[in-house]
Amino acid sequence: MIPKHKMIKMRALDKDDLHHIAEQLRDGLCPILAMVHEKESFTLLVNRFCWNHEDKIEDETLHYRSHVGLLFRHVEKVQRKGFEQHSKERILNLLHIHLKEEKASTWVHLVFSKGCEIRLCVKKLEAYLSDLHDPWPTRSKPTHIHEHLEELAS
Repeated sequence: MIPKHKMIKMRALDKDDLHHIAEQLRDGLCPILAMVHEKESFTLLVNRFCWNHEDKIEDETLHYRSHVGLLFRHVEKVQRKGFEQHSKERILNLLHIHLKEEKASTWVHLVFSKGCEIRLCVKKLEAYLSDLHDPWPTRSKPTHIHEHLEELAS
């Protein structure tokens, strides 16, 4: 039986709020097919790794993943780097999200592995993140190069 966990529901109206959303989405898997720019919004579905949800069942560590929806409002322009929108089968690995304010514009940067990036020019920051259903168990946990180096040094 999968243990209950608290569903995530967050809103970002400033840089600090966006940082908390980024922490929840680190190592999320984002199918290009599930990214939509429509009118003044940009929506994507993310298969997020639940960093704060782990269980031990019969000496085995179980981690969890969950599908979440992420919505940005007040989007004026979307720029892509490192991939084409028509690569529908491709899945991007989300590493970080940050805000960059320039002279006359505000940009949300969604940074993915392998040099891919989505930049959203927004009139103002307003984003919503919400779990869409309960998480499911997985034995896999994302690892990063610095973790591999630490293991090798031991």
